[in-house]
Amino acid sequence: MKTMLRRIGLMPTSNHKVAFAIHGMAIAQTLLWASLYYSFPALLLTWQKQLNGSLAELSLAFTLALVVSACCSPLIGRLIDQGRGNKVLVLSAIVGGLGLVMLGQIQQLWQFYLCWALIGTASAGCLYEPCFAFLTRYTGAKAKSAITKVTLYAGFAGTLSFPVCFYLVAHVGWQSTTSILGLMIILVAVPLLWFSANTLQNAHYSTIEPTNKNLPTTALSSLKTLSFWLIASAFSLSALNHTVVVNYLLPSMYALHFTPINAVWVMSIIGPMQVLGRIVIMSLDKHLTNQVIAMLCFFSMFTAACLLWLLGHWPHWIWFFVVLQGAAYGVTSIMRPVLTKQLLGSENFGAISGYLAVPYLLASACAPFLGAFVWQIRQQQAIFALVSISALLGLLAMTACCLQQAVNTTNYQKLTANPK
Repeated sequence: MKTMLRRIGLMPTSNHKVAFAIHGMAIAQTLLWASLYYSFPALLLTWQKQLNGSLAELSLAFTLALVVSACCSPLIGRLIDQGRGNKVLVLSAIVGGLGLVMLGQIQQLWQFYLCWALIGTASAGCLYEPCFAFLTRYTGAKAKSAITKVTLYAGFAGTLSFPVCFYLVAHVGWQSTTSILGLMIILVAVPLLWFSANTLQNAHYSTIEPTNKNLPTTALSSLKTLSFWLIASAFSLSALNHTVVVNYLLPSMYALHFTPINAVWVMSIIGPMQVLGRIVIMSLDKHLTNQVIAMLCFFSMFTAACLLWLLGHWPHWIWFFVVLQGAAYGVTSIMRPVLTKQLLGSENFGAISGYLAVPYLLASACAPFLGAFVWQIRQQQAIFALVSISALLGLLAMTACCLQQAVNTTNYQKLTANPK
């Protein structure tokens, strides 16, 4: 009976279930990012008015969340390697939802910090890093395609979060807003994660693909390789670069006398440009290697940084900056797990990704404070210098990483061609 229903299209096949699961994971990630990450910048000015705290005091809570997330990432990665990824994703999302509900009940600043520390712990187990490690483990050779589909949805998380938070705050207040976001995670994102994670985990894909025997066999041994540190450096610098852009591009435009409406439009299209970059890469994927794509991303970010210096005389270049910056950074979120798997192997991938997440998240956490420090030196010119330097160093690190991979591949081919 089931066979007949499958033939006429009324019974989903295993491939259909996997496709549904990936779409479900993508929707869940969009809701999680909109609620656990983008809700902070969306509600920051509201909290400043309602909690009587300075921007620096309130921003420290988000930094705390990122630091806690970084500390938890290696443990989360090991749990995924042990086959507990479905439980990790679901339970972490529940904790994140509860953290947002609790946030709506706070009365003092220390409680604000406590809630965001809890949300940071949850984020370590349910946002991109664990999601991509899970997909890499359970979709095998199709991991890149699955990760790309997830990021196409989640690229609109910021676009969703800002207007929704603005509307809810205006009608029900910020306390009810955070509670609604938390309940949305628990009632919508959690069931989607549960269905998607269990479907993928039971799909019987090969979890470990054949790899170069010269690649590290344990997560700790990967820390001793040059490839690990080059990957960590390149993508951490990209995180520093983009976080500074997100936090200080708006005040930089105001300092250059951009109109408020143009400045807001510029900030609002960064997310859609990330999605556009991912769509372009999907169309070129069969024609370019992963290394070439990564190099193009970092070169685009460096080119975008150079365009910032032209804004004082030619402000229209800001639109080219946004396209290059947004598209490039959007693709780096795909290339990070893909290159990690290619250069360091799929064995113990979760733990390796967890270790790589530590400098990446710490760079994101430090970026607002580093940006504030250089802003005091020479405002937008100092910010442009910081963005340019981080982009250049990231490009150099990625270039060295690709050269290192080429050398390793050549040596491996020689070894297999002439075995002793």
